[in-house]
Amino acid sequence: MRGRLDVVNADLLGWWLCERQLPSGGLNGRPEKLPDVCYSWWVLASLSILGRLHWIDSDRLSSFILACQDAETGGFADRPGDMPDPFHTLFGLAALSLMGHESVAPVDATLCMPTYVLKKLNLIPQRM
Repeated sequence: MRGRLDVVNADLLGWWLCERQLPSGGLNGRPEKLPDVCYSWWVLASLSILGRLHWIDSDRLSSFILACQDAETGGFADRPGDMPDPFHTLFGLAALSLMGHESVAPVDATLCMPTYVLKKLNLIPQRM
């Protein structure tokens, strides 16, 4: 269904996605689950594509993501106090990028790649 956002109720889906934000500021993938840094990417990318990124409390989410960073070894974990790994590091940085953090290069919400790389390779995705 590529290019068929017209068949999606963007407000209803956006509402459901925003309901994933928990009091900690983090996001979960479905109700009754713990927050996880990787959902910061999945939810924010979806909201960005829907044009509803501003519906999330980005200050609280940024605080949650940064609390998952390991100051000694670097990288991000799924949640504060856990071990960092490449998977959660990628999605934590990509989520910070979508929220406009100046220390992270802009990332495309569709491909999860830096936009400067996509431009250099002439691979900028077309928004439908």
